[in-house]
Amino acid sequence: MSTDTPKKVYHSKHRSCWPKHECIICGSTAIGINFGAPTCAPCKAFFRRNARRKEILQMPCPFRDAPTSNVTNNDNNATTDYCSQVRYCSSCRLRRCFDMGMKEDLVRTDEENERYRQLVQANRRRREQVTPQDQPENVYTIPKPIVKKSDLFEADWTHLSNVVGAYETYCLKNYIQHRANMFTAQMQIPEDPNVKIKYHASTTVNNITSFRTFLSSIPPVQTLSLSERTFLCRHNIRPLILLNLHELEQLCYSEPWQLACDSLSAEYVCGTNLFPEFVQTKTRAVQILITDSIVTRLWLLILFFSTPLHCYYQNTLPEISENRRKAIVHIQHSYVILLWKYLCHRHGDMEAIRIFSNLISVSLRMQRISQAVNAEIRTRNDLAELNAEFNRAVVIESDNT
Repeated sequence: MSTDTPKKVYHSKHRSCWPKHECIICGSTAIGINFGAPTCAPCKAFFRRNARRKEILQMPCPFRDAPTSNVTNNDNNATTDYCSQVRYCSSCRLRRCFDMGMKEDLVRTDEENERYRQLVQANRRRREQVTPQDQPENVYTIPKPIVKKSDLFEADWTHLSNVVGAYETYCLKNYIQHRANMFTAQMQIPEDPNVKIKYHASTTVNNITSFRTFLSSIPPVQTLSLSERTFLCRHNIRPLILLNLHELEQLCYSEPWQLACDSLSAEYVCGTNLFPEFVQTKTRAVQILITDSIVTRLWLLILFFSTPLHCYYQNTLPEISENRRKAIVHIQHSYVILLWKYLCHRHGDMEAIRIFSNLISVSLRMQRISQAVNAEIRTRNDLAELNAEFNRAVVIESDNT
C-alpha cells in the first residue's frame, strides 16, 4: 500500500538506543531540530553546505546499481527514491533533506554569515575587555569549572558554539577545499609504490594542517607559549590523525574512487599485517561513537592537551616545567568538565556514561594502531620522506618565525 510520506532509511551502525531521537535523514542520533527537521550534526552540516546547490539533485546515485542498493520506492515517484547508502550519496541525501521538510531559507547566506562572524568577534572583544589582565602565569582564560555537572549556562553554550564553529570554519572548510583541488576526478592509483606514498602523504598532511589550523584558532591554545605549543603539537597531533579523520569522514562526502584510493594507499603504508586492524578500528569508531560534533570536537581538544599522549613521545624536544604542565592539565580538566556537563544535559546520566566509555575505548584502540603505524612510518626506508612530511606538517606557523 502506497503512502504519501517516504519511509525512513535506517542503518544499523547508526542506530541509537533512543529511537525518538533519531535523525530523520540517516537514522543516526539527532542533536535537535535543524533547518526544520530533527537531524544529526553531519546531516545538519551537509544541508547547510549544499541546500542551494540544486545541481546535486541531478547527480546519478553511485549505489543505485550496486547489489546492496535497497532503493526505497514510494508511489513510483523518483523524487522519493533513496539508496540504502544515503549517508554517502549526495544526491539521495539532499533530496531526502528537502522531502523531510528541511528548509533552504533557514540557511544563512554568505552575507548573514559575515554579520554573524562580526557579532561573534564583537562579543569576544567585549569579553576580553572585562578579563583581568593580572592573572597568574599558569592560569589561562578558559571555561570556569561549574559545580553542578548537568547545568549548562550561557557562557558554556557560547563556548561550545565557538568550538564547533571554529572546527567548521578552519578545519572542515580547509580540508574540503584542499581535497577538492588536490586530485583529478576519477583518478586511479597505479601499482607504483611511490604514487601510493604521495597520495597518502597529500591526504594525511591535509588532515594534519587542517586540524592544526583549528587548534590555532582556539583561545587557550593561543595563550600557550611557543615552546608549549611546540611540545603539544609535535607530541599529540600525529596520534590524533585517525580520530580527526573519523570526524572529517562523518561530514565529508567521498566519491567511490576516492575511497578506493584512500584504501590502497593506506594499505601500502600500514603494511599487510597492520592494515586489517586499521580498517577494523575505523569501522568500530563508526559503529559506537555518537554522531555529535560537539562531543567529538571537545574530545579532540581534551586529548590534545594531554602531556603527552602515550603512543608517541619525542624525547629530543625540550621539556616544559612542572608548573606549566599543571597549567595545561588545568585547561584539559576544564574541557573534560564541559564535555561531561554537555553529555549529561543532552543525553542523561546513564547515556552520558555509555558515550564517555565508548570515547575512551575507541581512543585507546586508535592510540594502539597509531603507535604501530607511526613506528612503521619512522622505521621503513621507503617511508622516510613521508615521516619527514608529517613532522613538518605538525609545526605551527609561529615555529617558522
